[in-house]
Amino acid sequence: MSEQGFILQSSYGSVFSVVEDLEERLEDKNDKLVTVAGRVNNPGAIEIPENSTLRDVIGLVGGIKNKKKFKAAQFGLPFGGFLTSKSLDKVIDFSLFPEGIERNIIILSEEDCIVTFAQFYIEFLLGKIKNSEYKEYEQVEDEIERIWRILDRITKGKANMRDVYLLRYLSDTIRNKLHQNHNLILEAIEEFYEEIRIHIEEHQCPAGECMHLLKFRITDKCIGCTACARVCPVKCISGKLKEKHEIDTDRCTHCGQCVVSCPVGAIFEGDNTLSLLRDIATPKKLVVVQIAPAVRVAIGEAFGFEPGTNVEKKLVGALKKLGVDYVFDTTWAADMTIMEEAAEFQERLEKFYKGEDVRLPILTSCCPAWVKFIEQNYPDMVDVPSTAKSPMEIFSTIAKDIWAKELGYSRERVASVAIMPCLAKKYEASREEFSRGDNYDTDYVISTRELIKIFKESGIDLNDIEDMEFDNPLGEYSGAGIIFGRTGGVIEAATRTTIETITGTHLDNIEFNELRGWDGFRVAELTIGHIELRIGVAHGLEEAAKMLDKIRAGEEFFHAIEIMACKGGCIGGGGQPKALKKQVVLEKRAEGLNNIDRNSKIRRSHENPYVKAMYDKYLDYPLSHKAHELLHTRYFPKFNKK
Repeated sequence: MSEQGFILQSSYGSVFSVVEDLEERLEDKNDKLVTVAGRVNNPGAIEIPENSTLRDVIGLVGGIKNKKKFKAAQFGLPFGGFLTSKSLDKVIDFSLFPEGIERNIIILSEEDCIVTFAQFYIEFLLGKIKNSEYKEYEQVEDEIERIWRILDRITKGKANMRDVYLLRYLSDTIRNKLHQNHNLILEAIEEFYEEIRIHIEEHQCPAGECMHLLKFRITDKCIGCTACARVCPVKCISGKLKEKHEIDTDRCTHCGQCVVSCPVGAIFEGDNTLSLLRDIATPKKLVVVQIAPAVRVAIGEAFGFEPGTNVEKKLVGALKKLGVDYVFDTTWAADMTIMEEAAEFQERLEKFYKGEDVRLPILTSCCPAWVKFIEQNYPDMVDVPSTAKSPMEIFSTIAKDIWAKELGYSRERVASVAIMPCLAKKYEASREEFSRGDNYDTDYVISTRELIKIFKESGIDLNDIEDMEFDNPLGEYSGAGIIFGRTGGVIEAATRTTIETITGTHLDNIEFNELRGWDGFRVAELTIGHIELRIGVAHGLEEAAKMLDKIRAGEEFFHAIEIMACKGGCIGGGGQPKALKKQVVLEKRAEGLNNIDRNSKIRRSHENPYVKAMYDKYLDYPLSHKAHELLHTRYFPKFNKK
């Protein structure tokens, strides 16, 4: 069976294509044979008995997933019938299927966003048109592309209600030109107008699938245990004991520690799992995935591996089995980040030692939760962070603007997907500065827990997966890049390169134990040759606040500081698997990263040959004009609403 066929058997696979064994059966011309996919427990091909209702059909495929409410059913592509709960008990009318194509029913539940489903549907249709599979639709290709752009703006909070009027106009044009009996967009507007309005006017996605509109919220499952409020580092959760709590989303930094601590799963974090599977199923879509360092030493826990076990090769194999086109490593981009941060650190240090006016300390800038934290709470210090983008954003920028371009792909044809341990990365990916117009560098983020869910729903067990290597050139990494995933790792990696660049010497010992440890706020003083450095390291935003307060008050001086919002750093991110013995597990994950570093042939970012090649061919050198244009950003004071 093909890899595309494999993914289509997943109960997450809300797709249109037909698996190979079904295609063989369709040759029998059985007019009652239908593929049922989407939010059902047992998707696949079934024969619909005479006089069956939609409710009967759903029962034949095991019912709705997670016991959720039925929302709608789409009959076939292009533009078959679209039924809602009003039609659950009506006998199936086979005229709902367009003539001359495979018969498919896509079942949507209350967990589905009608806007993202419509957008996927339209993009899938466009892919078919570009493959010359629906010749008659070529005459309305322009209208269909305009519909896709409007739906895309709605999912990103950039639309207004006039766009709904335009959707109607374009869809009416298509319906009249092609003499359609059904039109998904018109019927979705009619049936789910309020949901569309909420997206546009309230910038909310009730289903949590539109990443740019995502905000954490506490659901009615809340038992008022106060666990979330106790772990929230910015104290944005309130509520009385045994009563439902509330989140101040303006103050929230999206760190996700509340999600990890909730014992009953009452905090809604959104869900981007379908985005990945839909992109895999879409014709003409190039799906490119990057994997963060901390994911590889944690995801194995869900499949019986010891915490800290490096399963990166099995991860690559599993994603390729799903149908992902390329699997790269964020760690490669971490090396790029270090090249820029270390050059910036060196530049500031040299000015400092010359007595010039320069802003110190320099603050490593990879954690989006603390970036929002400093923008909101320390607006006078937004020039402290390095301007280098995070590894996730550097990877996505290079993947879309350099690598894909060389392969002949436009940005719009590339789905740049990040597998991250951090829920705040979803927020980071939606920041306007990491986009070109409406096309964002990182299209969406899948958390470690979400990827576990995809694997398990698709019948993938990492124990049974054949090892595969990362794709290159964006897959080769150094040990310095890998330790980004634990507290103290970013500044240690930056120090390795900075010291060797300044002194021009190759250090025998590059494991700076002074920077390691588990204290929430620690100070390290390093003396290497003639260079003396005072470095601060904090993990947990409460500890970060103590550090920043001391710096602001002049009570402490540092040449450089590292802040990570989550305890332990990314290994303890809000998107990681939950652990009962948290500290023990965190220490094992951290040691797993340290072991990868120790066993790496390359342990310094500036020695990564693929990083060197990127500068030689495209960027010249760290902090060049070209590097600034692609790899750097700015931060802005943000003020909470009163």
